[in-house]
Amino acid sequence: MRPATVVFAVAVAAQWIVPLSGVWLQERTIGRGLALRIECTAPDPYDVFRGRYLAVQPAEMKLPAPAGMPDAKLVTMWATLVAGDDGLSRIESLSLEPVSGPTVIRLKGVKPRSGEPKQEALLAWPFDRFYLNERLAPDADRIVAERLRAQSRPVAEIRVLEGRAVLTDVLLDGVSIRELVKRQAE
Repeated sequence: MRPATVVFAVAVAAQWIVPLSGVWLQERTIGRGLALRIECTAPDPYDVFRGRYLAVQPAEMKLPAPAGMPDAKLVTMWATLVAGDDGLSRIESLSLEPVSGPTVIRLKGVKPRSGEPKQEALLAWPFDRFYLNERLAPDADRIVAERLRAQSRPVAEIRVLEGRAVLTDVLLDGVSIRELVKRQAE
């Protein structure tokens, strides 16, 4: 077999293997991961290229930076989540070193430059969008806006496995946003 043919075959295989491995990892996390719930906000922007989605932003976006975190540099951190009495999980600790456990997820974070001795890290969670059917999204947006005005906070339901977190649902008063939209359509 000629070298050019081998290179071409490897390139074609890589084009299939890389995206399929990402899908496999996500589906494995959803199927085997531990279910956790975190408080969030969920406005409904529209993106012409990606369609309708709820922008999911966890409530914990700033926490005290772990010791040794460099200024103004995006770094990977490991967050250990702990469930509270209300059933919602919160970050108990952040570490710059890899940590393992059933409720540990990898996050990105940055510590802005500042002269303060106790600085906060700005967190970037591994999820930020919950996609909806185009027909359901406007109703979901209206329902979320109504619930936010009534002081009800959305809750993101995630699955966690081996440091990976996947957003599986957005709940309002304990009910899936999909279910609420379907009920309203009836």
